[in-house]
Amino acid sequence: GQLGRFVLVFNCDEAFDYGAMGRLFAGLCQVGAWGCFDEFNRIQLPVLSVVAQQVLAIQNAKKTATQYFQFPGDPQNILLKPVCAFFITMNPGYAGRTELPENLKALFRGVAMMVPDFRIIMKVKLCAVGYVNFDLLATKFFILYNTCKEQLSNQKHYDWGLRNILAVLRTGGQTKRDNLDKPEDFLMYRTLRDMNLSKLVAQDVPLFLSLLADLFPSVQAPPKGEYPALEEQLKLKVAENGLVYHLNWVSKVIQLYETN
Repeated sequence: GQLGRFVLVFNCDEAFDYGAMGRLFAGLCQVGAWGCFDEFNRIQLPVLSVVAQQVLAIQNAKKTATQYFQFPGDPQNILLKPVCAFFITMNPGYAGRTELPENLKALFRGVAMMVPDFRIIMKVKLCAVGYVNFDLLATKFFILYNTCKEQLSNQKHYDWGLRNILAVLRTGGQTKRDNLDKPEDFLMYRTLRDMNLSKLVAQDVPLFLSLLADLFPSVQAPPKGEYPALEEQLKLKVAENGLVYHLNWVSKVIQLYETN
């Protein structure tokens, strides 16, 4: 215990039920570990109501220095090592997230986080991967995503947040390393287009391409990537499985390949 605590991180989702949560809590209590439940508000509301009672039982046992305790409705005695602790993280406002019940909120101390400055993150990341015009490109990147949030349709699968931004920046860095002789405006234009076009619904595509053209007026739209080896393998697999080599389908496969 002098050097640190063993921390287990659990990625929560809709499949978690109160039985699974009870087993996790019991295991953490018995080994004296800390548990971090990431995306905690993805768990279904009825399950969260039971979880509140489970957490309350653990806290009451710790307050009274009880060596063994029981969950409500469960006769099994559970060993409690008082050094165990539980932490939860959540992203309010995201699709598929649940508002925590008040009785569960009361059991945890809230720590508010500031929204990061995306423009600074873009600028630093672009500089780190070798872009010379990182300041101007970061500004264009930031304006594009802000405008997309405001003007494109509201789709559940659209993500203009930090997760998507970091994915684009990683791809932009790899593109820069692979094309040291190409203009940076051209590379950023292509990366932003290829990383986002595949997820857009048909009605949003013209507006998105128009925004890109406005932000990069001196850059001619980069040609689509060509992958002859991949396309040859696609043709073989299509013939092998008796499918139809449909151009729209091929385009989607290539877009998926490019984003990976």
